[in-house]
Amino acid sequence: MRPAQLLLEAAKKQSGSKIPVELTPLFVAMGVALCSGTYFTYKKFCYDDSLRVSKNPEQSGLAHILEEKK
Repeated sequence: MRPAQLLLEAAKKQSGSKIPVELTPLFVAMGVALCSGTYFTYKKFCYDDSLRVSKNPEQSGLAHILEEKK
């Protein structure tokens, strides 16, 4: 019985992870949420034409304002 206890204690000492196993699903869920949020934010900023983030001369009101002043 003693050698089994020594092997068990040696196995416990070799595990270098100090993070509890119960937190692994939380880290996975947070990683998925972070990746999903980044993807959809990038998609919205790059491909939505209604946003004024990109240079879109058709939506700029500057030409209209300059015509009124003349």
